[in-house]
Amino acid sequence: MGFSFASVVLSYFLVAGGTFFSLLLAGRIGIHSEYIGYIIMAAGAFVGGVIAARASKGSTIVEPAIGAIAMVASLVVLGLAVSSSETRSTMLLPVNMKPLLLTAGASAFGGIAGASLSEKLFGEATTSSVPWILYIGLAAFGGGVMGSIFGGVLGKGAAGPLFGVLALCAFLVGISAGASARTRPLGASFLGGAVGIGGFFFLALFLFTGTFGGGEVKPEAYAGLAIIAVGAGIATMIGALIGWATVGSKQTSA
Repeated sequence: MGFSFASVVLSYFLVAGGTFFSLLLAGRIGIHSEYIGYIIMAAGAFVGGVIAARASKGSTIVEPAIGAIAMVASLVVLGLAVSSSETRSTMLLPVNMKPLLLTAGASAFGGIAGASLSEKLFGEATTSSVPWILYIGLAAFGGGVMGSIFGGVLGKGAAGPLFGVLALCAFLVGISAGASARTRPLGASFLGGAVGIGGFFFLALFLFTGTFGGGEVKPEAYAGLAIIAVGAGIATMIGALIGWATVGSKQTSA
């Protein structure tokens, strides 16, 4: 099988999930070294690349690298788009571009190394839908991260745009998963979407305001997390149904 755009989209979210999960944990345990941060970022992207290769029907080496670079590039573009002309000029100075390039390089290297190793060790992806709970869960975790960043910035903190972008990210994860899977992953997409995005908010809540953050989580916060998780699961499942019906089932039967 040749180049797959669905694998690029899935890799985008998988690499984001692996990268930010590792960075959140590193920040929590107090690792602040810049270069160790790049290593941790590459390690997280490596995990995303391994799963991206497993989630693809064919050979997937280039797609995780493209997805990783696209993930970093989208954050840079967002920063440039919402910054003032003065700030934008400062961001484009060589001294500030270096960390951006190192970040993109670490993510791309980790993603492509993980995908290459996965292809060599494990070969063709399984036809079982059970592993897709993990695949979609990590991608949805990445969707939670990216959706929160983009929704929070573009919506200026308003809840409506934030949840709208989160739903869109979950939907895109579902479409790319449905298009990439070898069997219809509807149940896996609901569980993975719910666990991934719900897990991101749960982890963020506990890292920054909960037990680990030194604060107290109010009981109603758990109800909110449950609503977000179920909504994300439904959006992911709808996307997976569309991706499977339009692309995945046709490639499987071909």
